[in-house]
Amino acid sequence: MVGLSAVVHLALCWLFRGFLTDDAWISVRYAENLAAGEGFVWNPGGPRVEGFSNPLLVAVEALVSWAGGSAPAAARVLGVVGGLACVVAVYVAGRPVVGESAARIASVLTACSAPFALWAVGGLETLLVAFAVTVGTLEVARRDGGRVLRAAAAFAVLPWLRPEGLAVAAAVVAVGEVPGLFRAATRRRALRRVLVLGGVPVCSQVVLEVARLGIYGHLLPNSVVYKSGAGDALTVLEKFLQQALLPTLLAVVGAVVLRGRARLLAVPPVLYGLGSIGTLDSANAYSRFFMPVWPLVALLAAVAIGAGLQALAGHRGRGLVPVLGAAVAGLLVLALPPGDVRSVAAWQERYTDCRVGARESALDWLRTTPPDTSFAISDAGLVPARAEGRSVVDNFFLNESLIQETGRLPFRERADLVHDRAPDVLVLASRDSERFVGYYPTEQAIHEHPATSAYRLAHVATGPRASCGYHLMVFQR
Repeated sequence: MVGLSAVVHLALCWLFRGFLTDDAWISVRYAENLAAGEGFVWNPGGPRVEGFSNPLLVAVEALVSWAGGSAPAAARVLGVVGGLACVVAVYVAGRPVVGESAARIASVLTACSAPFALWAVGGLETLLVAFAVTVGTLEVARRDGGRVLRAAAAFAVLPWLRPEGLAVAAAVVAVGEVPGLFRAATRRRALRRVLVLGGVPVCSQVVLEVARLGIYGHLLPNSVVYKSGAGDALTVLEKFLQQALLPTLLAVVGAVVLRGRARLLAVPPVLYGLGSIGTLDSANAYSRFFMPVWPLVALLAAVAIGAGLQALAGHRGRGLVPVLGAAVAGLLVLALPPGDVRSVAAWQERYTDCRVGARESALDWLRTTPPDTSFAISDAGLVPARAEGRSVVDNFFLNESLIQETGRLPFRERADLVHDRAPDVLVLASRDSERFVGYYPTEQAIHEHPATSAYRLAHVATGPRASCGYHLMVFQR
């Protein structure tokens, strides 16, 4: 059954192979600059800046690029491998925690998630994080407490992939190990476990911060400064619940059914739920923010499904429970909108035809300009990464070292700063191809700025889906 689950995951990845999110190209630009000997910079010859939050992935991409390979292809391969590893891990490492039947069902649930496969090929670190979170949590959730070094090693990788990585380890340690410190009979063992499970990830984080401080002169990547507390309270969580309400409700039931250390499976999902409050909803199509805990949600939901089917079937149906449960769960996840295969495939096609098409059109125009042309753009992914070394001003300043000093800037201040940089070209997203209607408030402010009068409309970049409401208007000085 695990083999079949792996085939399903690979089939979904193949179906969504045309998807590569714009944010993935940000990491690629940094990686390729590093591989070319330019250093840790956004613009060749510019200041050091950390506009990415996945240093391990950027390092791998840089190594592949330096060796003559494709950085985005490397990220996608790692994502698919990470997804396959999760499918296998929820079964192999899940059996000692939730039992054979639930582990089988969970493997199918994990593999049948179309959003999970979408982000496997999306070019980001999402499924690598999912694998580390899954392996580490399953290890410590074993009845005997598991192998602490293995769990600690998994958690130690997380800070190098996502800024919130250490928080996952801290939450699992706090819930699973700290209570043992207050009981005389378990104090010594608990102390050893806390020191290893907590200490190894903390040391990993310290090494990262020392490197970050030495390279960039700060302790937090720009994304944390930019996104934290910048979103509406429950937008990210509500989006996930809309797309995965049934599995989430089943996961809650599963958390109640489980006993003892197995309940630690619920800790990372709860942590991500709390962490989503007030987080900016960007690059979060089909709930990328929650994909790192999808395998754990699948395990918890599988416990509820297995228990329910067993209660209905009794002893006579014991051998059919895993097969029937897996089939029902897999079909529901594959077919239940809005996270079903058809809906995700349609969204991926719209994204590619609409946004990627417009960006490729803008790129074609930019490549006709002199190599020293500078341009400003808001969706600073594909276009900057493939602009053949042209200098880029990020309208959101996510890729500018300035926000380490100022914090997140109001959109009118961003407009002033963009014009202060005096780029040769402004690439602004518009909702209308005939007249400019800013896709973002920042772009509207840039367009309305008095200095824009020095620019003329030179090109309107539109994808094959002209009616999709995303066009890039190119203004040239």
